[in-house]
Amino acid sequence: MPRKVLIVDDIATNRIVLNVKLSTAGYEVVQATNIAEGLIAARRDRPDLVLATARPDKISPQRFLEAFTSDRQLATLPVIMLMECNNFTSRLSLLKAGAADVMCQPAKVAPLLARFRSILRNHDSQEETLLAERMSQTLGFAEAPAGFTKPTRTAIITPNSTRSKAWLTGLASAPNNAAFACTEADILNERTALNPDVIVVELSAQTPEEGLCLLADLRAHPQSRHAGLIAVIDEPIEALYCNALDRGADEVLPHGFCAEELALRIAPLAARKSRNDHRRAHMHEGLRAAVTDPLTGLYNRRFAHPKLARLLADCACKGQSCAVMAIDVDHFKRVNDALGHTAGDAALVALAGVLKDNMRPDDLVARIGGEEFLVILPDTSHAHAQRAATRLCSIIGAHAFRLGTHIPAQHLTVSIGVAVQEPEAKAAASSDMAERLSSALLERADAALYRSKHHGRNRVTMSARSAA
Repeated sequence: MPRKVLIVDDIATNRIVLNVKLSTAGYEVVQATNIAEGLIAARRDRPDLVLATARPDKISPQRFLEAFTSDRQLATLPVIMLMECNNFTSRLSLLKAGAADVMCQPAKVAPLLARFRSILRNHDSQEETLLAERMSQTLGFAEAPAGFTKPTRTAIITPNSTRSKAWLTGLASAPNNAAFACTEADILNERTALNPDVIVVELSAQTPEEGLCLLADLRAHPQSRHAGLIAVIDEPIEALYCNALDRGADEVLPHGFCAEELALRIAPLAARKSRNDHRRAHMHEGLRAAVTDPLTGLYNRRFAHPKLARLLADCACKGQSCAVMAIDVDHFKRVNDALGHTAGDAALVALAGVLKDNMRPDDLVARIGGEEFLVILPDTSHAHAQRAATRLCSIIGAHAFRLGTHIPAQHLTVSIGVAVQEPEAKAAASSDMAERLSSALLERADAALYRSKHHGRNRVTMSARSAA
């Protein structure tokens, strides 16, 4: 589906020229002659961005921007203003008023399209962030916004130390900004963990490829990919401007360093990074909560069962066996009835700790029911699984469980059923086959657990051997 651009200009010739240029580039164009028509068209046609003229003899461009930013439906819509001359004061004024960028008119195709690509790339990220935040709020994972806003960490990368000091001095008065000079190695080194919010890179017309490669590396590297990237060009070269945007820069200062403009560019990028950082944190927390038992901190059934299928498929490819233990606490209802559910919860938490402490790092321990646990042991033979289960049963039986300040230490026992999947030879297992093997393996472990319960509890029962 083509991207949609709303052109607002009262001169028909300008609209026609822009329409031809953008349509040729694959954009769908909507046209309006004034603010009123533009607002109607924006609400009706939902463009991806707006391109408008800022001629001084017509309505104030600040008023134009205010009309869009004050409209709740259109507040996040990027607006590029076109000026008939490069007036520095007017440029800053429009950026302060909320313009996504200010470009010269008549607009050249290559820089205009490069700027479109950059703005739409970032705007897509913002839409994804809003969607993720709504989902987090729906699921109950959202947190209240922090009352304290930390200073923006702005990294300056320029090969000239004198220029670096001058830039830092220029940014010293920028509000809530902590700027520092560094090198690419400083940022990409995991040990230094600089983690800047915004990175400002100087591009030299004499050695452009060096700076362009740096932009691409910073955009791709895990240490810096989420930071805002601003390129400062020492000469207004069209090709360098376009390449900087396409290599990953979010913003470009095409007329060299300007502290005031740079501060205006830094603020929204830092705000965007902060939103995205919070969104990722919420999503990670949401994913963790979705697969974790809230009481014990172990994995839950939702995670353990699909994980077993994946491990079985992996073991089949490697020609390895895989074992599972189905564990149930003996007479657990007596603990709840005699000591209370708080003590029962404490017993489950303590038992989870014993299980984790006595299994290998690659083994997976999960709570799959009230007092039911599952242990998955990849690359484990029948004999080793039996020894491990017998040892675990003895350790738990000998453990003194502290369930409360005024409750004497309690002793619990568990019944364990063990089943092992032993492939005859190395063979790839499809996902459907792995799921069937997983279900069958769990059924065999549950049946073995039932026999442990039936024959007196506090014991281990091995399921009959079964090959793939």
